[in-house]
Amino acid sequence: MSNKPQLIIRMGSHAEKEYIMKLNHKVFDGIVIGANVVEATAGATASLIGKKLNLPYYIDPMTYVFGCDLDGIKSEQKKMIQGKKKTVRDYKRSYLGLADELGYVFVNALKTDTCIQPDIFNPATIKRTCQNVIEYQRNRIVEEFKKDEEYEEYADAIKPPAGIFSPYFYVNNRRSFELFLELAHATTIIETNLPVYSVLCADVNSLNDESFIEKVLEEVPKTGIYGVWLWFSKFDEFESNMKTLRNFKNLVHGLSKNGLAVFNRHGGYFSMVLNKLGMTGISHGIGYGEKKDVFQIEGPPNAPVVQYYLPDLFKRFGIDNIERCFDELGVTKPQHFHNSICDCVICKGVIKNNISEFREFGETHYARLESKRETQTPAAAKRSRFHFLMNRIKEKNFINKSNLKEIIEKMQESQEKWEDLDSVIHFNYLDNWINSLN
Repeated sequence: MSNKPQLIIRMGSHAEKEYIMKLNHKVFDGIVIGANVVEATAGATASLIGKKLNLPYYIDPMTYVFGCDLDGIKSEQKKMIQGKKKTVRDYKRSYLGLADELGYVFVNALKTDTCIQPDIFNPATIKRTCQNVIEYQRNRIVEEFKKDEEYEEYADAIKPPAGIFSPYFYVNNRRSFELFLELAHATTIIETNLPVYSVLCADVNSLNDESFIEKVLEEVPKTGIYGVWLWFSKFDEFESNMKTLRNFKNLVHGLSKNGLAVFNRHGGYFSMVLNKLGMTGISHGIGYGEKKDVFQIEGPPNAPVVQYYLPDLFKRFGIDNIERCFDELGVTKPQHFHNSICDCVICKGVIKNNISEFREFGETHYARLESKRETQTPAAAKRSRFHFLMNRIKEKNFINKSNLKEIIEKMQESQEKWEDLDSVIHFNYLDNWINSLN
């Protein structure tokens, strides 16, 4: 497997296609599309994968959601009840469709309004579930092409996914961990052509449980899977203490030494640096998703502000916070900004005549006539996302050509440059990163 750090982008909606199509293989090494997105927009997803996308792709079967609180996959819907239109909370159409595709275990969970528990699985149920989940990833896009008379003849030319995910659920006790292993192994027996991956989905506190780490390192390689995607719920590279970061590093290194490809399903710069210690790659969304709580299925009601990614510190900060640093950094002209903050093509295109143009990254407006407060403009959000992606590819290239000592030295240089501004731009996480990597 390649030693270069891989960036697998996770597409949250088709509104993000613009970024994916413009940057494509220049930035991304692959794309993950959740099965809920596939079911909500099957035709558009098939078109993207089959006719437009020049990237390896994965389809995340999202089986874990059926083992969590099922209220998380419901929404407020208007329905006719006894001749009257009423608002009720019911399952989203995409998850109803997904359950039908994945089979009885998932259909029954929604029918009984009861989340899937590990004790319902026996050898026959495991085999049938794995078969359904494999077939879904292999065939769902092809089936959509076959529905369209115009494109039916091209269905057989659709490339298969870059790998197959085994069914996976949240691991929070011994039996759920055993099920994780059983599902992973059963998938490798059925799927013999494509690489098989499993998602180890557990709470961040598991990283501080030495017995859990030992079991993972001992048992996961025995399943026969090609690789594992780590997803520790609420794991935050910026907030985690040194012990948690070090244990995460050791887990990645240990799994890699055992011959597994290792990905962090929701990771950022720190996880990408771990490429030097065995991490194959990371995944996140277009400017978000570097951490994620397993139990937060529904997104926020309003689109969050896309903050400016500060390359020196590998993190997003508010526009006001960064502006307050300009005087001490000697940033009074566009050229100063490009020398001291960022010289990516986006920043050079925005900040051309006056340093005040930096505020275009945080530009706001009243989205509707009835809006009571201003929100970030779509153009400002787009600038911030493209700026982030431009810097992520710089980071990938730097990590690829540098050794761990050089990467740590760059972090230390950033500390020294910004240390007098710590009251405005907080970056105490760099100490934890540096100490856990040494």
